[in-house]
Amino acid sequence: MLTRLARALERLFSGHGDQPPVCALRAFPIAVRCARCGEVIHLRIDRDHELQSVYAPDAAEGDEPVEYVLRKEIVGDLCQNLIRFTVHFDCDHGLISSEIEGGEFLDEPVEELWGVREERSESST
Repeated sequence: MLTRLARALERLFSGHGDQPPVCALRAFPIAVRCARCGEVIHLRIDRDHELQSVYAPDAAEGDEPVEYVLRKEIVGDLCQNLIRFTVHFDCDHGLISSEIEGGEFLDEPVEELWGVREERSESST
């Protein structure tokens, strides 16, 4: 589960073709699948407003956060199953850990999440 999310976030943070990396963007996508009905739910996470800053216990005013946390509770359209997840990021928005209940994270191609087509080499037949 963590590896799927980590791979998807790694692609996003490294950029894609002429697209800027997610750290240069204000939002990034996450996709989850409901464990009950199988519905795929695409989320757009606004990193400036949805990530909570976590500070060291002895932090003084003006100190930088030690990590960021994203907590979400979502319900899809097909059933009333509550999906809860928590994702911890380091100061550079790199993935530290993730937990999910009621579903699973998906490792979907970037073009499906962003509407961007990957350039693929055509094989000759």
